[in-house]
Amino acid sequence: MIKEAVISLCVVAFAHAHSLHQSTAEAEYNPKTKKLEVSLTVFINDLELALIRQCEREMRLDKTPAAEFDAQIQAYLAKTFVVTDEAGKPAKIEWMGRELDADSVKSNEPEVTLFFEIALPNGLAGKTLQHTVFGDLFKDQTHLLHLRSNACKAALRFTGDDAEKKLFPVD
Repeated sequence: MIKEAVISLCVVAFAHAHSLHQSTAEAEYNPKTKKLEVSLTVFINDLELALIRQCEREMRLDKTPAAEFDAQIQAYLAKTFVVTDEAGKPAKIEWMGRELDADSVKSNEPEVTLFFEIALPNGLAGKTLQHTVFGDLFKDQTHLLHLRSNACKAALRFTGDDAEKKLFPVD
C-alpha cells in the first residue's frame, strides 16, 4: 500500500514536470563494426518516471546505484526501442553508457543522453524500428531520429500513432 502511494505521488509530480514530451536521437550505421550506434537524449524526469513504473520502486539518477539504474534503462530500452529484421526478430541492444547534458543540469528540465549500439550484421536493409520510449507515459510523446548510413541520411519522426518505421532500404 505504501509502495503504491509513493509511486502515485511520483507519477503525479513527474507528469506535470514539463509540457514538451519529445526525445531526440542520432543513429549511425557503422559498416566496420556492423552496428547501429545510437545516442538518445531524454528528460531525466521522464526517464525516472518510466523506470519507477517499470520496476515499481524508487529510481533516481542521483540516488540509485549506477549499475542498478543502468540495468533498468537497458530493460526499458529493450521494450521501447526495438529494431527487428524482416522476420520480426528483435536485435539485441548493447549498453554503452549515459552522460548528463551539462547545460541542462542547471535548468528545471535536465537531460541525459543514453548511448547504446544494436548489432545488425546484415545492415539496415529490411529492418524496422519501433520507437515507443515514454509512449506509455505521454499521449503526445514525439521522437525525432536523425539516421545515417554511408551516404544516406534520413530524419524520422515517431509518434504514438506512427511509432514504427522501416529503416533504409539500402546500405
